[in-house]
Amino acid sequence: MLIDLNADLTPIRFTVGPITQEKLSQFNRAVRADYSVGTAPTFATTLRKGEFEFLERLRVNLMGLLHTDQEYQFVAPICEGDLLEVETKLSSTRQKRGMVFVSLESEVKVGVQVRVRSVSSFVLRETEKAK
Repeated sequence: MLIDLNADLTPIRFTVGPITQEKLSQFNRAVRADYSVGTAPTFATTLRKGEFEFLERLRVNLMGLLHTDQEYQFVAPICEGDLLEVETKLSSTRQKRGMVFVSLESEVKVGVQVRVRSVSSFVLRETEKAK
């Protein structure tokens, strides 16, 4: 079995922060970005914890996983002092030719204001170790 759809499919929620200026500066230096307010858009990739928890819940063999796409919609910058609330949910699965296509959606908010929305897409296929 490539995916366990009998798993708990409730959204995964977690908080990050409050975000410090030191954390923003450290990330900006690491990616060689110069932002006077907030941080580089790629900071959103550090908030993918819920995706990995979902893959674990679904009992996905990472040897057979191919990450096919990552889309981001940036609504507002992530800034110093923000307490980020992240929610990740399974948005779709479909099977075709012995593979399973999975999409996970995440939303990053500060209070009720959405800062970032993302969609991660994966293809799961059989591997020798998965059989």
